Amino acid sequence: MIVEARNLQQIYKNNRGIHEANFKIRKGRIVALAGGNGAGKSTLIRMLTKQEKPSGGELIWHHEEFVRYMPDDVDFPSTLTAEEVLGLLASLKKVGKDEQEDVLKRVGLFEVKKQKVSSYSKGMRQRLNLAQSLIGGDGLIIMDEPTNGLDPYWIAQLKEMMVEERNRGATVLFSTHMLAFAQNLADDVIILLEGRVLAEGELQKLLVDYRCNELEELWLQKIGL
Repeated sequence: MIVEARNLQQIYKNNRGIHEANFKIRKGRIVALAGGNGAGKSTLIRMLTKQEKPSGGELIWHHEEFVRYMPDDVDFPSTLTAEEVLGLLASLKKVGKDEQEDVLKRVGLFEVKKQKVSSYSKGMRQRLNLAQSLIGGDGLIIMDEPTNGLDPYWIAQLKEMMVEERNRGATVLFSTHMLAFAQNLADDVIILLEGRVLAEGELQKLLVDYRCNELEELWLQKIGL
């Protein structure tokens, strides 16, 4: 196990946030943080990436791993090229040129690496965001709504890359409201509604325990529909 949440809490003035969440993230797994808008997914990710401190409860890190992070949106400097952006971030992670070029090829940006980011489409910028999250180790990688802006082809490629990361020994946590995407990919799931964890654990076991065929069916059951 990498990290465990015990009665984790972060509540804002509008009563939104995270309310006494309990869950475990196990090493070498793909974990889906599933829920609709306002469920608390991004709040939870900000605490896991130490951008925010919990107002209550605790996160217990059993293994202090290097965390790679893919935010839901990044405003890259528009005057820089993709090669320059990745080079700056790679220098912070002490990543060499070969790995930088390899990851640009993986995300389909190698041939346009010398173009300024300002000329990129939304999907291309999201692929650059993906690239920077893939470099620099094999520990925990956290992705906040990684499918945003990607077309079906690159969503399929994203899935392959996430599986590759797990097979290399990494742990992958991603947030999504796309339940079919989560079901096709995740080993474990954390279901959130209005800041509360409704269910968490191994996906296939949860489906059996709650007599559901699909994650969407389980989600609807847990929210009372």
